[in-house]
This record gives sequence, C-alpha cells and structure tokens, in this order.
Amino acid sequence: MMFLFASFSNAQTTTAIPDSNFEQALINQGIDTNGLTGNILNSDAELVNNLNINDKNISDLTGIEAFIHLKYLNAYFNNLSTLDLSNNAFLEVLDIDNNSIETLNISQNLLLKEIYVSNNLLQTLTVSHLPNLELLACSLNNLSTLNVSNNLELEVLSCYSNNLNTLNVTNNQELESLNCGTNNLNVLNISSNHDLRSLLCSGNNLNTISFNQCSDITYVDISNNQFTELDLSANSGLKRLICENNNIAELELFNAPQLFLLHASNNLLENIDISTNNDLRFVRLGNNNLNTLDIRNTRNHRISSFNAEGNANLTCIFVDDVQASYLTNWIIDSASHFVANETDCNSLSREEVAQNLDILLYPNPATDYLHIKNLNSNAHIDIYSVNGKLVKQQTTTPQVNSINISLLSSGLYVVKVSYLNQSITKKILIN
Repeated sequence: MMFLFASFSNAQTTTAIPDSNFEQALINQGIDTNGLTGNILNSDAELVNNLNINDKNISDLTGIEAFIHLKYLNAYFNNLSTLDLSNNAFLEVLDIDNNSIETLNISQNLLLKEIYVSNNLLQTLTVSHLPNLELLACSLNNLSTLNVSNNLELEVLSCYSNNLNTLNVTNNQELESLNCGTNNLNVLNISSNHDLRSLLCSGNNLNTISFNQCSDITYVDISNNQFTELDLSANSGLKRLICENNNIAELELFNAPQLFLLHASNNLLENIDISTNNDLRFVRLGNNNLNTLDIRNTRNHRISSFNAEGNANLTCIFVDDVQASYLTNWIIDSASHFVANETDCNSLSREEVAQNLDILLYPNPATDYLHIKNLNSNAHIDIYSVNGKLVKQQTTTPQVNSINISLLSSGLYVVKVSYLNQSITKKILIN
C-alpha cells in the first residue's frame, strides 16, 4: 500500500510543448523544471503570470494553454503563424509584434487592456468584445475592416499600413493617439475625440479634417493626402505639423507659439509668416509657390534644419541677422536672399534694367577679376553674398572698370550696379 501511495503522489499532470525552442526558453528562465522532455508540469506553468519569450525563434506556442494564470505575454520577434489564447482568461497584455500570424484566437480574453499585433499577416481582428481595451497596435497587417466602436476605454490606436477603407472613432472619446496612415481612407471624423493629442493619417485620400474640437492636439501628420486647406486656429498647443505633399495654398500658424517642427514642402503655399513661432527647430518649405517668407522670430539661431529651395519666386527671406554664420547651413535657392527688413529686400529684389544702364559683366564665371563693359564713371558697385551680406564695394572711374574678386570665396553672388537714379542687379558665379 505504501508503494502505491508513493507512485500516485509522484504522478504530476503535464502539457505537451512540441516546439523545443519554446521549451528551452522556459527552461532558461527556470520555469520548466523537468527539463527538455517535450512537456511542462502544469504546476510549473500555473505559477507564471508574466512570460517573456521574445526573439527565441519559436514557431509554435502549443502548451501556452497550461499558463492559466498568465497576465502578460511577450512573444514578439518569433515565427508564429497561429496562436490560440482561449485558455488564458486572465491575460491583460499581449505583445506578439513581428511574427507571421494569420490566425489569432483572443475570443475568451475579456480582460485584455493592451494588444500589440503589428507586422503580422492578419486579415481579420475582432476586438469588439474587449470592454477594457486601452491600447491597440495592429499596424502592418492586411486588415480591410476594423471595428473599435465598442472599445470605449481605448486611448491609443495604431493601425497604419493596412487596407482600411473606413475607420469610425466617434465612440472612442478617450482616444489620445491615433495613427491610421497608409490606408485607403476618404473620410476621418475626429470631432468627438476631444482628448486627442496625436493624429498621424498620412498616405490616405483625405481632403479635409476639422480640428476645432481637438484643442489639446500637439502632433499632426496629414502628409501625402489631398488637402487644399488646413484650419489650425483652435490648436494653440501644436508642436509638430507635417503636411507635405498636399495642395495647401494658405497656412496660418500665428496661434501655435509652441510649434517646433514644420514640414510643409510640396504644396501650393504663396506666403507664410512664421515670425511668431519662437520655438521652431525644423523647417521644410521646399517646392511651393512662395513669394514671401518671414521667419524673424528672434530665435533663428535655434533652428537646426531649414530648407526653402524650389521656390522660384522667393527673392527675400526675412531673418533675424543676415550676417549670422548658421545661415550658411540653411538651404535656399540661388535667387533667394536673406534680408533683415523690407528696405533691404527692395534693394535686392528689384532687378531694374534701366534704359541707359545696359552693362555687361564678364567673365561669368569669374576667377580673379570681374570686368564691366558699358559702364559710366562714378557708378557704385555692391557685391552681396547669397545670404544678403555685403562683401565688397567699389566706385568706378574712367581708369578703373574692373573689380578684384580674388579674395572672395567660391560661390554665387549678386552684383548691384547703381548710377544716378538707376540700378541693375545681376548674378555672377566665382570659381
């Protein structure tokens, strides 16, 4: 009788784990105590509520059903194609990003709060039965529909790079962050999302969004859409605005004093005044139709990146200090100039070819000397760098009709020739 009792007491229930990489990961963490036997003691599995098996080359999570008290499962960067978590009723956080999952069963995981399933092969994903869901990251899948209307606690939704034609977030009044870029959306209504702070919806077919009800929004990315106008007058806390590759003709940012990033290239902007945006660090306004650009915000020295090239009609860019060394790193067209005020702009931007002032500057490009033909004596010559800095002055005489430029650095310059009340401006290249 004692022998039979001992045999009974040593018999313990196990659950099969066919994937040796899965089992080895459990052994390495001291979870599986009976070694690499193709199974795990249920008593071992039932002690675990937090399981981290990331990047272990696991293809099969059969055996996960034994972890009946599991709350946190992290299994990203593996080779999973299917996953059934129907026996893990206490699960709250699931991270299975970067696998190859086509089939996912979370029908019984009613306590889930966070789901990370991005970069998989999912064609369907049902979350309508999850009332506690606060975060859903399902980007980079093959989803054609996504219903989050029942997820009233949802705060973060990332579903970019899917095949979504519609997305309804009107019931998600707790939503703070939405990334739905690179889908097929024609309409996006965020009028009910008063707590929204971040909206990224680039790469869709959108042409309008009302931000009037989102007074707390700080980050907006609507690039690569069909917008023709953008009203941000109610968004005084805006810090990052990316609206490149649209058809926006007007952009007013007077009410965004905290703006530090503005990317608005490849639009139809004609004029922009960002002189009130004192926190600017990054500015991209290339390939627009700009005629005027004012960035005299008293803190130009804090701008790390500036690009306004591709604006053929932009003669003057108003800046704090035209002699500042950092301007050499700002990218502008050769026809554009940094100026401090309207008077300087007028003197540079007018290219008046007077009737009696038809001169020729040669050679162009020049190296040591710049010669001037058809020039009266007592004419005044001013040479400016492309940054608007005066680098050389000279008054001509009958004996002197050339200028020594050998000490000037290579680059593009603007030569202004003035005589009586007439003037002409020409560009030269110095090698």
